[in-house]
Amino acid sequence: MVVAGKKVLVFGSGISGIGAVKLLEENGADVVLYDGNEKLTEADVRAKLQEGSKARIIIGAFPEELPNTLDLVILSPGVPTDLPIILKMKEKEIPVIGEVELAYTFGKGDVLAITGTNGKTTTTTLLGEIMKAYQDDVFVVGNIGNPYTVAADLMTEHSIAVAEMSSFQLESIVSFRPNVSAILNYTPDHLNRHHTMEAYIAAKENIARNQTEDDYCILNYEEPVMRKFAETLKCRVLFFSSQHKLEKGIYLDNDNTIMKMLWQLYVWQPFMEFRWRRSGRQFLHLKESHIV
Repeated sequence: MVVAGKKVLVFGSGISGIGAVKLLEENGADVVLYDGNEKLTEADVRAKLQEGSKARIIIGAFPEELPNTLDLVILSPGVPTDLPIILKMKEKEIPVIGEVELAYTFGKGDVLAITGTNGKTTTTTLLGEIMKAYQDDVFVVGNIGNPYTVAADLMTEHSIAVAEMSSFQLESIVSFRPNVSAILNYTPDHLNRHHTMEAYIAAKENIARNQTEDDYCILNYEEPVMRKFAETLKCRVLFFSSQHKLEKGIYLDNDNTIMKMLWQLYVWQPFMEFRWRRSGRQFLHLKESHIV
């Protein structure tokens, strides 16, 4: 994506919006930062921007003439995609994307993305620590409180981004394609924003929308809607279950965690060595057990 010399509107002045302004200005964009909260002042917002920012700040009423000058719109996660002004800009065929899409476009390396109603912050944090033990160039970003846009320009081809993704962030992606995605679970949430459970689930499912046969999607076998969703995916699917023994996937068997992958069987036993069994033979794989 080339933004140099383009007039770009960032809609929302929260931490994601501020991160988007920084990324855009560092790449040569002419930025307008808008926030409809009339309790804010320009000085309040300016104080959050990087030193030397030339972004124009607009607070309160949205200028009717502004869309005629725009090349691109970046939505902060808290901004509903069905606001009348957003719909009008889409009607004018102005590209409207979210800050995750913006960050992904400028970021490099591999992306491991996690969503779900419950447990995604814990899972993202744990996965981030595992990846940091594996290599140094790891960024834990997204809904976890570290804007993806702030880290994007720091990434290299060897980086790993571990990203917590909310439904708000996922409903405005276009090309976002993680190497590995995971959907942990679904319970009714944010229905004041998404209006129906079906729309909420559809937003979450966007995490795997662009994945290909080279990618993986991790899904919860206990969710019937995810089993149906798996049938629509082009990527490789791996289920996990706490209640069913799976022919392929990860599941609990008493106190053991089992992972079946074609001819491979991995067994995690609490406080015991992790062993790899293949064709009836047993090989010591790790000296410590790891609970998935």
